[in-house]
Amino acid sequence: MAEWTRCVVKRDGEIAIFDNAAAHTYVPDHEVGDFTYDVPLETMINPLNRGRFGAVPCLRPGDDQAVTLSWTTQLRDPGDVTGAAYATMQDILHVYSGGYVDSVWVSTLGANADVMTYTVTYTLDGSIHGTADKTLTFTFVRLVGGAAEGDPGTTSVNGTSYAVKPVLS
Repeated sequence: MAEWTRCVVKRDGEIAIFDNAAAHTYVPDHEVGDFTYDVPLETMINPLNRGRFGAVPCLRPGDDQAVTLSWTTQLRDPGDVTGAAYATMQDILHVYSGGYVDSVWVSTLGANADVMTYTVTYTLDGSIHGTADKTLTFTFVRLVGGAAEGDPGTTSVNGTSYAVKPVLS
């Protein structure tokens, strides 16, 4: 089948956040619809010939670079710091001491990791295009963010995926 003939719009996307082995899942609600990601791949090494590119540059891959992603949700419940009831976007971002995420979720780096990371997926609904959904999976994502007052208040989410690129399925 050829590339989709219709453009993707914000209604087509869904973000989901998973802990280790997808034992716990959170699907952000009340999103603005501004999901972005950047895949820089690796740095480029270009040894110059006496300061010049030459007829054909000598390009070589260098160090890997992390993938970045971000989105905005509308600010709702900041979290359950008693640790027993439910996850919220703020709790996932800040991992409140004694909160639900701190008490129940496990980092994708493992149970004894000193950094909380997640798997984040971005799924595009393929039904309008007559195909299956397409999902980008970002692994080992460290999420950070904050909030801003307004009508409505918003939560900004920024992530760094310590992988070279997302996996498409």
